[in-house]
Amino acid sequence: MRHRLLVVLVGAGVVLGGLPAAAAPAATASTRPEQEALGLLESAARAGRVLTYSGTQYLATWRGRDTAALVQVAHDPVDGPVVTPAAPAAASDPLPITSAATLDPRLLGRLASTYDLVLLDADRCAGRPADVVEARRPQGAVAGRFWVDRLTGLLLRRDVFDEHGSRISSSAFLDVEVAGDAEAAGVGEPAPQAGAAGSGPGGSPEPLAEAASRLRAAGWEVPEALPLGFGLFDTRLESPSPGQEVLHLAYSDGLSTVSLFAQPGQLGTEPPEGFTLESAGGRPVWKRHEAPERVVWSGNGRVWTLISDAPPAAVRTAVAALPRDPAPRTDLLARLGRGLTRLAGMVVGSG
Repeated sequence: MRHRLLVVLVGAGVVLGGLPAAAAPAATASTRPEQEALGLLESAARAGRVLTYSGTQYLATWRGRDTAALVQVAHDPVDGPVVTPAAPAAASDPLPITSAATLDPRLLGRLASTYDLVLLDADRCAGRPADVVEARRPQGAVAGRFWVDRLTGLLLRRDVFDEHGSRISSSAFLDVEVAGDAEAAGVGEPAPQAGAAGSGPGGSPEPLAEAASRLRAAGWEVPEALPLGFGLFDTRLESPSPGQEVLHLAYSDGLSTVSLFAQPGQLGTEPPEGFTLESAGGRPVWKRHEAPERVVWSGNGRVWTLISDAPPAAVRTAVAALPRDPAPRTDLLARLGRGLTRLAGMVVGSG
């Protein structure tokens, strides 16, 4: 099944195993304003919510190892997307099951402020004519590309590249059927505004700035931003069990997201399953290299978990900017100190 899947993906233009990727569409001779490129992505975000469509998508990542999957997507405006694997996934190749057609409208402003948006020559995807928007880093290197269906405004494909210009993820329709026409994409409720996401007491919505301020006043660390253009766009404080609170912070640069979880406690010395001990800025963290990447560590009396589809360099920089405990000492005095601590706990527990 794995071999058959790779053949399908290569035939569709997704190149695995180090083969050269297809050439990107060229930049238009007369570059249209960035606002027009942003407008295409805003239309795509709206179309992904209000149109009825179905099709087959591929999902592929290149993060230390090649991973790929095929999924079937069916979407209607009421129930949203239903995404199911088109073939049994290999246990060694986990991929998040998501729809490539969805764009979060809250992140488009962040995308435009972090990257330069340009329109490339028209291209085709899933047999349909498409406009291509490219997001470029300040130095001009490509960071991401979006293929937007000219007929319906639906997002057909999205590629993300690391700081070296190497593609690290790709998701696209191989075939798609859309009910309705381009006018349908212009109806529906207005797109959510950036900076208007947070959960107040009892899960009620509140403005992001107010939610962040309330959490800081309660003693939580809530950075407004992480390095490399990742800005806070969502906060949630949840109680999975009585007396236990878990903070979830979401950051994005418009292309990738960083989900950061914090809960009171101290990480043990045994590695979580599937994780390896590594160093970030000279301090220990546990990492699991897959898509998305996961990092776990202790800092300031809390256990932190970072889950992200961002390039590895962005993940390393984000972890280095967050609270982390120093590596435990291994000399005799440190071992004695830990032994005395355990002994004191036993005495207290038997009292």
